[in-house]
Amino acid sequence: MKWIKRVSAGLLIALTTSILLYIVSFILICPTINDARAKKFEKSYASIALPPETERIETYSFCGNTTGTGNHVEIWAGVLVKSELSVPEINRWFETTALPEPAYERLVWSVAEDLSANYPAMNSLIKFSQLEQLEKAEGYYILGSFHDAATQHDSRGH
Repeated sequence: MKWIKRVSAGLLIALTTSILLYIVSFILICPTINDARAKKFEKSYASIALPPETERIETYSFCGNTTGTGNHVEIWAGVLVKSELSVPEINRWFETTALPEPAYERLVWSVAEDLSANYPAMNSLIKFSQLEQLEKAEGYYILGSFHDAATQHDSRGH
């Protein structure tokens, strides 16, 4: 009878530990891993070569569920630039530029002249602090791309 109590206690401890580890990893460990990956992508935008007549203003990354459609986590990373080039020229350059990390859905947005205007759906998640200080948006662009998260076991994706 003693061995049944010991086995039961061991199973209870193992089950409790597993549940606690699952919760801690979902809330703390995996989000930290994804944030580190997002910062890595952001650093890659800080070092990316820019076309002539273009200056880097600020880099930014975001990790979470950007579309609100389902249980997934993705990373968006990008850079705010000021350029004398036109939108088609910036697009052409960005489409052919080799990024340090694989990316999908590369995007170029002109910063709206009305600085209070919203960008496409998920852009409300993008918070370049320098945009808040601008008086005029002419010549400013956001270049960015989506990347896979390191793990989908992240509370921000659910």
